[in-house]
Amino acid sequence: MSEITAVKDRNGDILQIVAPGKSLGRGELLAANTTFTSLPTTTEAMYIFCTSVIHVAEGSVVTDSDAPVDARSGIYLRSNRGAVISVGLMEGEDAATVWIAEVK
Repeated sequence: MSEITAVKDRNGDILQIVAPGKSLGRGELLAANTTFTSLPTTTEAMYIFCTSVIHVAEGSVVTDSDAPVDARSGIYLRSNRGAVISVGLMEGEDAATVWIAEVK
């Protein structure tokens, strides 16, 4: 089985490969009021995987009013260089582990 190493856009230019890169941290979300904040990113996108539905916010504070995201199959989010991402469990979700990585 071969791996795809590059894809071309409609103009024939090679697209960058999008894949999880350097880890920005892993955290345990034990209850709806616990949060995890990543390390700052040096790229402009992050990959987040969590075993539950979570609230996501850029910065060091996340609340129930921040967007709920289903990251159980992994998600890519755009971010600002140097930003941190905070996540918290959505109300009613079981304890979960979250992983956040830079995108390369």
